[in-house]
Amino acid sequence: ALRSQGYFPVYLRVDYGHDSPEPAEQIKQAIGKAATTGEWTQTGVASSGESIWEFLHHRDDVLKDSSGATLIPLLIFDQFEELFTLAQSDEFGRTRAAKFIEELSDLVENRPPKALETKLETDESIAERFDFSRSDYRVVIALREDYLAPLESLKKMMPSLSQNRLRLAPMTGSQALEAVLQPGNRLRPGKPLVSEEVAEAIVRFVAGGSELANAEVEPSLLSLICRELNEQRIAQHRAEISQDLLAGSHDTILSTFYERSLADQPESARRIIEDDLLTESGYRENLAEESLLRRFQAAGAASDALAKLVNRRLLRIEERLDVRRVELTHDVLTGVVKASRDQRHEREAREATERALAEQRERENAARRALRRARTIAAGCAALALLALAAMVAAVLSVQRARHAEEVARQTRAVSEQARQEAEGLLSFLTDDFVSELETFGRYQTIAELSQREIDYFQNLPPQLKDPETVRSGALALMNHAEALQYLGNLDAAAKNATEAVALLEALRRTDRSEATTIALGRAYQVRSSISGAQNASVRADAARTVALLRPIARTSASPVGARRAYVEALNTLGFQATSTDQAELNTEAVGFEREAVRLAQQPGSRRGDDPKLATDYATAAAWLSLALANLGRSAEALRVGRDGLAVADQIVAQRPQYGEAVLAKEILQSTLGQAAHNAFDPSDAVRLSMQSVQTGLAAVRLEPKNTEYVGDLAFMYGGLGVDLWAAGQLRDSLAYDRKALDAFGQSGASLGGGGYSLAGVSDYLATMAYEQALLDEPAGISATTKAADAFTSPSMLRKLGLAGSYTEAFVDAMRSYPAAALAYERGDFAAARHIVGDALASLQTRRPSGALEISLRDDALYRLSDLEGHAEYALGAFAAAEQAERVALRATQGAATYAFFDPRRTEGQVATWLSMALARQGKRAQAARTIDPVVTTYRRLEKQNHGDQWLPLEYAEALYAQSLTDPAHRAALLRQASGLVAHLIPAIARLHDTREWRARIEAARHAGRGVTAQ
Repeated sequence: ALRSQGYFPVYLRVDYGHDSPEPAEQIKQAIGKAATTGEWTQTGVASSGESIWEFLHHRDDVLKDSSGATLIPLLIFDQFEELFTLAQSDEFGRTRAAKFIEELSDLVENRPPKALETKLETDESIAERFDFSRSDYRVVIALREDYLAPLESLKKMMPSLSQNRLRLAPMTGSQALEAVLQPGNRLRPGKPLVSEEVAEAIVRFVAGGSELANAEVEPSLLSLICRELNEQRIAQHRAEISQDLLAGSHDTILSTFYERSLADQPESARRIIEDDLLTESGYRENLAEESLLRRFQAAGAASDALAKLVNRRLLRIEERLDVRRVELTHDVLTGVVKASRDQRHEREAREATERALAEQRERENAARRALRRARTIAAGCAALALLALAAMVAAVLSVQRARHAEEVARQTRAVSEQARQEAEGLLSFLTDDFVSELETFGRYQTIAELSQREIDYFQNLPPQLKDPETVRSGALALMNHAEALQYLGNLDAAAKNATEAVALLEALRRTDRSEATTIALGRAYQVRSSISGAQNASVRADAARTVALLRPIARTSASPVGARRAYVEALNTLGFQATSTDQAELNTEAVGFEREAVRLAQQPGSRRGDDPKLATDYATAAAWLSLALANLGRSAEALRVGRDGLAVADQIVAQRPQYGEAVLAKEILQSTLGQAAHNAFDPSDAVRLSMQSVQTGLAAVRLEPKNTEYVGDLAFMYGGLGVDLWAAGQLRDSLAYDRKALDAFGQSGASLGGGGYSLAGVSDYLATMAYEQALLDEPAGISATTKAADAFTSPSMLRKLGLAGSYTEAFVDAMRSYPAAALAYERGDFAAARHIVGDALASLQTRRPSGALEISLRDDALYRLSDLEGHAEYALGAFAAAEQAERVALRATQGAATYAFFDPRRTEGQVATWLSMALARQGKRAQAARTIDPVVTTYRRLEKQNHGDQWLPLEYAEALYAQSLTDPAHRAALLRQASGLVAHLIPAIARLHDTREWRARIEAARHAGRGVTAQ
């Protein structure tokens, strides 16, 4: 059509890359190539290095067709938006783009370039080569509508931009039909690419089935569908696009486009596009260009991968608030991208399952081989045990007969004593080495049965026959039985046996200070400490006793393995206790404990797995050492130690898949590494590791379903995964795992001996879930959560656990009221929220906490309730009351149990933000500034370290808003930065009530100017 009207169309798409010629040269080459095809002739010769204006203003350079008619050059610049996207990726591109715009502006406005004017000043003869009056050329610029704003910025250099403009709006059915029919028919007269019948089918297809009269067609989608159909036609060597090519679905054609776009890209690039540029629910997401390039590079994609995907129109780049961001080109692609992601997830899950099954089969085969060996040993040892027991019975009977026959007694006693000693020696082997072997295969029931027989023998033995060796063997049998019962879930009986073993050995040590008795007593203290931990009781005293008793022995080069194991386990207990807080001095203490534990457990055999128990102790020590280092901010060292420990744990579990302690060590290490990733603001990696820890935790529970320690640990794994998903912006998935954590905490607390700690965990998760469900405005969800928690925190349960009338009971009651207060606040009923919280805080004052656990619970309750009270008071304009409440909350954050998963800097920062706002509203600007300035400094540093935490920008924006109230000189800049941060939140967070309130608060302050009103 253009040619018939005397135009010489040249289709141009400028390449701004390093390897391409200058844009002006690209344009001249394109014109020259078209002009030498034989259809047109061109007079005049172009000079290299000329501008576009010079090239098209040669006095003798005229384009003519074969008939001699003069043609008007028509330069069509397609995808002109790349000038504002791809060309801006580096300094080279920006320089090249600026030069191109200058040359194009000269051409459009028909003004000689400045360089030519300079030449004319020195050589006027040059002017004879150019026709300054001619303007026989046309320029068409085509770009996406969302780049009109950047295009407008060129009007100063190119005023003609605003004179002629056409917008491609959604087409009617008839317009779309014309767009399908005419290009192919004019390209091949008499041999159309598409018939009218097929063209109508294509239009109806794109319009979603609407008839032509009612159809509204999206041009970009129509263009994409037509291009894909033509690609299929070419691939099948067809002369035209037929009806059967359209038989595939809408998604099939889009899928073909998507697959072809990624055909030469690595699988990792597809993964990044599907996971990072699409929300969980299937909406377009955007990502900063530098972040995407960094991820592409890390994934092994080529350096030009992004440019290729933009050129193929799969991705687009646009600038928002001075940040270049990448997203899918159109919403029509989200369906196929999500489908591809879902299929990949299914495939990965299937492959992971198949790998896991293969690994499990291999482990089972290895376990069967080992179990056959263990059964052989067990059968032999059981036979020996029966012989030993028979010998002991014979010995006892002999002793009794000896009372009636004095002459024979001396000989009989000697024989009996020898038999008894030999039998007890055999039992000692059974009690120690063989039980240790059985334990690594998870044969706790067998251990319980064997040790119970030993206990029965010991208890029925006459007192005069109980020498120190016998007492130690009896105590060791009690310890083994206690540990077996602990793993089988009978904590009360386990605790009773452990206490009895301690009493026996404490009494023996008063008269026997031998090394053997000292080691046995140290081990007894450690066993009782472990069971106390499972009961959520104090463990530090017994662990410290073990360390004090065994330190002189365990540190020697020839220390017995049993002494070293018990000593390492006690160090692990003390180290774990010290890592449960954010206090630097305690974590430094933990590092000392765990470094020594690692050193003592790191024997050559332990790393090879020759001693599974010691290797497991090594892995556990590495876990707590890694966590302590992470708490101290030594992330690189924490990751190194954690990965080393995980390699050891993996090796043990591969050899002994039934060894619960090794599985637990692996679970802890995966969780610790996940926590390190969380602390590094990388929620994606944290989710991956936390998911692994959950799977390992489930495996541990499957081994011992009644083991409340395993169930409680699984609850923590669920909770950690919930926190990581929340940080990643996957709010619904986070709530699902929080609920799993709540249920698991309840199960561990509902078992006998569950204690106040598990009930506190249930109550804490109730508060966490209620707050999150209130943010999402889900009253039904809050009701279900509260009901689920009531099953584990009822008055009858509190009485059963001996907690009626305790501070723990007051804490549980206070946390029950928190959901209603949170929901009232989120729904704008601030007075009701304040009233509910006030009553809960008042009830807490009626009781005093006792011990470290209840003090931690008090701080947790005060932090949560007072912070919510402060928010409500602030919303009601009671700024002095808000200040008081937030001060209480800020003090309470120092010991709040919520620090188990949350960064204390951010917890304190959020409370300090509200405190600063309350101070500023009272005119206490200096105090407010002292409160908020360090918070903003911290958030500024954290934001630079952020690798995907979706909440950090909102928290930073809140702090900037608070600082704007204290700093009039920089108020506008602070509010502008805060507004930018909020504007780029992901949809899942952006649509929350709290986020909308903050956005309104910030924007109101921006428009209020100097007189900032209370918001």
